[in-house]
Amino acid sequence: MLLRCFAVVLLAAQTVAAPARAELSWGDLNTTRTVTEADWLKLQLAVLGLKLSYPAYRIDLALTEEAAIEFTFVASSGMAKHLTEEVGKAEAEEVISYHARGIGDQLEELIRDDFPVLWSGFDARTDIRGRFIGPGDSWEDPPREIGTWLEAKFSWENAR
Repeated sequence: MLLRCFAVVLLAAQTVAAPARAELSWGDLNTTRTVTEADWLKLQLAVLGLKLSYPAYRIDLALTEEAAIEFTFVASSGMAKHLTEEVGKAEAEEVISYHARGIGDQLEELIRDDFPVLWSGFDARTDIRGRFIGPGDSWEDPPREIGTWLEAKFSWENAR
């Protein structure tokens, strides 16, 4: 038994000690690729959405067919309950608007810094829209709409 354990440890040590050979070729990795502004923007939006997400909410950013940027703010059940049941409408609207403006600020910075061709015609009021959603009442229920962000204003989808 001791010999078997020693053999397993020795085999594991050899596996760890030996450098792994990469399968990707640096020559292939250094080739040029042509990417459209739309495709590059979609990738940057996906990455930014991940950066802006937290355990209490997830943010998805996408380019729509109308060439607008749309965010989906998916609130956790605790956050959605807090915003729709535990605090007053004015306070909830202030919190939601704070998040929407923060997303908008990050999007403006991204467009300004990384997409100068788009920046000249960019208008955050019309080019950014969003949806706020939370989980349904039970596991079987679809997500519920909390409200929308359009023309830099929040509006409630469903009466609270």
